[in-house]
Amino acid sequence: MFIPLLLFLLLSLIAIVILLGLAAPFVVLARRCRSERLPAKTPEGQYAADAVRLVDEIQDALKSCPISYEQKTALLRQVRDVPGNVNRAVCKLNRLRRIKKIAKRSEEAAHVLSEIEVMERGIVGELRRTHETLLAVPVTLMKVDVARGERNLDRIIAELGETNCRLNNLAESYREVRAAQPPNYS
Repeated sequence: MFIPLLLFLLLSLIAIVILLGLAAPFVVLARRCRSERLPAKTPEGQYAADAVRLVDEIQDALKSCPISYEQKTALLRQVRDVPGNVNRAVCKLNRLRRIKKIAKRSEEAAHVLSEIEVMERGIVGELRRTHETLLAVPVTLMKVDVARGERNLDRIIAELGETNCRLNNLAESYREVRAAQPPNYS
């Protein structure tokens, strides 16, 4: 009776270890998803919420807008990318700010502070420009007329494309700074 009980406990322990091994990737994935959520109280978090609402507004306005199919397609292609890019930029900004707090406490990381502040100002400035450009799209769509409005719309489509590119570049530069920063175990 003692040997079957010991064997049962050993097999139970092995099963628990296997289950924990299977659960580990899900825990890592959950941590990554949690770190990409936006804090609700930051002003930059409002940019992300506004981007989603403005994209919905733009999509509704495009349904009745008298512009060419090609322009609608190009505008929708650029506009749909904006909320995701804004969300990633805000998450990177929040991570930068957390790193900045750590760097302020560490004397060895003081040289990184100026680089972090430059990136922080760049991301905030790009978020403002993106927000202003998105705000201009529904207004332009309301004013659009066949003779004059298409030039303004082409300019806005190009601006949104450039904004998406700059937001992606800022997110990549964040990764480079984070990779260059020595780990702080204090």
